[in-house]
Amino acid sequence: MPLVVFICFVSGGYSQSFSSGSTGADGPLNLTTPGIITDLKSVNPAFDPEGDNVYHFTTINVAAGVTVRLTSKILSGPIFWLAQGNVTIGGTIDLTGETGHQSTSNVADRVPAAGGAGGYSGGVGGSASVPPTAGNGPGGGQAATPGTFTGSQYLIPLIGGSGAGGQSPGCGTFSAGGGGGGGAILIASSTSITLNFSGFILAHGGNGGLTCSGGVGGGSGGAIRLVAPTITLPTQNATLHVGGGTSGGGTGIVRLEAFTLNRGTLLDVFGRLITSAPFMVVPPTTPPSALKVTSLVVGGVTMPVNANPFSFPDATINSAGPVTVNVQAQFVPLGTIPRIIVMSETGPDQTVNCSALAGTLTQSTCSAQITFPTGGSRGFVKATWQ
Repeated sequence: MPLVVFICFVSGGYSQSFSSGSTGADGPLNLTTPGIITDLKSVNPAFDPEGDNVYHFTTINVAAGVTVRLTSKILSGPIFWLAQGNVTIGGTIDLTGETGHQSTSNVADRVPAAGGAGGYSGGVGGSASVPPTAGNGPGGGQAATPGTFTGSQYLIPLIGGSGAGGQSPGCGTFSAGGGGGGGAILIASSTSITLNFSGFILAHGGNGGLTCSGGVGGGSGGAIRLVAPTITLPTQNATLHVGGGTSGGGTGIVRLEAFTLNRGTLLDVFGRLITSAPFMVVPPTTPPSALKVTSLVVGGVTMPVNANPFSFPDATINSAGPVTVNVQAQFVPLGTIPRIIVMSETGPDQTVNCSALAGTLTQSTCSAQITFPTGGSRGFVKATWQ
């Protein structure tokens, strides 16, 4: 006959707890002076010395009148703010994607709209002889198509919105560009998160640029994840925004994870809202992937480029022959072949393959030979891998 064993368990009382995982190594983040802050790395001593976008704060306070703007122009990859103690947001944390460029006859205006930190850039518009480019990211839109959000409902891994594609030729020499994708941020506290009156966390997609026939596709909204034992949200004038840019940008996700969620009835949430008990925080263990042009070699002379990749020009080239463009990567798989896209005033767009990345996963390099036509040119480096 079968043997049945009954086991009795006695459970003692326990309190619900959650750990953000913060070591406190970055100390307190206490921003009280009204204004716009674009780079937390500029403080002394610098936050996040490891450069992995994981900030280990003791407490966080972003006061009313303060805007922290987190853009992919400065920060590559999603943002993780971890706190041992209380988090209070009375100002604005802005990871909005940029608006696509308008129809233009000036090739210098044909610049991809940047995503928020963790989001992806939009494509640029085309002309009668130059096709538009697709938006970037796993949900990047093709020509004249909005970006979509591809992250999971758990926001693990944390990922931002994808960019919209540029517009096909319409009016103007070059048609308009697609909007950039909204960024991605996780804020976790071992005690509480409070969004005060007039507090904003924005990760919505950028609008598409304007043409004579209307707007181009918008970038996708990104991701906002708040995790703490207690989350308190006000009754009015506070916003969590991961909606898409105009003309069809995809919708991102807001996750509110708490044992106790005090949610005001008039809180504005734009995007898909998911609530749950606190779930695990999974910060990255390495810095985010990144690519940059480090130098040009003209006639055997190495020319370093400007430290700010969004300045123009980086360098002046007095040569009609091929120029060696050197690229540096971090945490991009070895063997990947980056592409360099060059857009010029007097010549067609060029897409040139770099050599395969060689070195180490921490730092690798490649190079390509490119002939630049007369006039101004802009270059962008892009890589995809499985």
